[in-house]
Amino acid sequence: MLLLGALHISGCGDDGGGGAGGDGGQPGTTSSGTTGSVTSGGPGGTTSASTGGTGGDASTSTSVGSGGAGTGGEGGSGDGGAGGEPTPPVDSGLPTPPGADNVAKPSGAVGGLKVIDWAGFAGAVTYSFDDVNQTQIQNYDALNALGVPFTFYVWTGKNEANNPVWTKALMDGHELGNHTKSHSSNDNGSDTDAATQFIKDKWSITPYTMAAPNGSDAYVSIAQSRFLINRGVSNALISPNDSSNPFKLPTYIPPQNASTAQMDAEVTSARVGKKWRTFCIHGFTGGSDGAYQPIPLNAFLEHVKHVKDFGDVWIGTMETVGAYWLGQKAVSDADTNQTGGETTYTWQLPANFPPGKYVRVTVTGGTPKQNGAALPWNPHGYYEVALDAKSLTLSP
Repeated sequence: MLLLGALHISGCGDDGGGGAGGDGGQPGTTSSGTTGSVTSGGPGGTTSASTGGTGGDASTSTSVGSGGAGTGGEGGSGDGGAGGEPTPPVDSGLPTPPGADNVAKPSGAVGGLKVIDWAGFAGAVTYSFDDVNQTQIQNYDALNALGVPFTFYVWTGKNEANNPVWTKALMDGHELGNHTKSHSSNDNGSDTDAATQFIKDKWSITPYTMAAPNGSDAYVSIAQSRFLINRGVSNALISPNDSSNPFKLPTYIPPQNASTAQMDAEVTSARVGKKWRTFCIHGFTGGSDGAYQPIPLNAFLEHVKHVKDFGDVWIGTMETVGAYWLGQKAVSDADTNQTGGETTYTWQLPANFPPGKYVRVTVTGGTPKQNGAALPWNPHGYYEVALDAKSLTLSP
């Protein structure tokens, strides 16, 4: 199934009259940020009215954190049929990019819609851990202290999958993904489904990404009908709007005893090339869990600190960065339809796309609106667009 969204660009509208206040917003949603979970109220309801709707109810998410009440957007003004007052900024779950925080709102010709690569960062990196190995568990506190989100792929048939550390990881803002129940190189889908059911039953979340055991190609078709992304085992960089297969997504597996410098070089190449690098790590040296190609804990910790010091590399989970990458492709590939002074962009999101995701866009000029309310300009230099919204109108 494909989810549909639309984006409109229009010229000036006729004067419009005010009316009754808008309805309340949707429930809040929970998203993962760079240092943990971020919970925001849902967007307020909208009408072409003079008084805005109230915010969304508090989130009832059972995954991470508790929701806060959102603030609804105001409706259209009596004199300006072109659109309403800006809504308060939403918390998109995306990290704050580097750079100035006083960028002026664009004032050129209306148009020029463009999705910003990697949410405004030079590049991106995702660190994923396979197999719920004991050296991951015993070193979890040191990993979490780095203050960045990781993706842990849970082999649900292992006893270690029941360790309480994974509940803590979820509450700390990390992603728990599917690594099947039996870690077999062959599956007809039932073993993958059993792992998903385990994750749903135990943590009340839906996994949107998986990692194929042993990188087996048997999971490419399985993932296509169940997940947003399936991480493979071959190494390559991922570019904005490129043809990388999301169901065999490239990854870098550090060699056994990898040094900080070796890992640094992999991220530097992504940063310089303005691309996305994913890592696959199984565990750390000094343990007895038989982790594949274990690496020294201190080397990894120092590496992540080095990447953080860059300040312009987005460190995010597979779901968060992957949804942005695929969301950008969807908007960039949108169909367009022009009617009068309006241009409508219509796109399709992939199946199994997580709700509540955003992309950041720039325009040459105009005021973008969604659901009848103007989007707030972020002084870091962008507007944030909800991918699962039906329309966006850009007017003078």
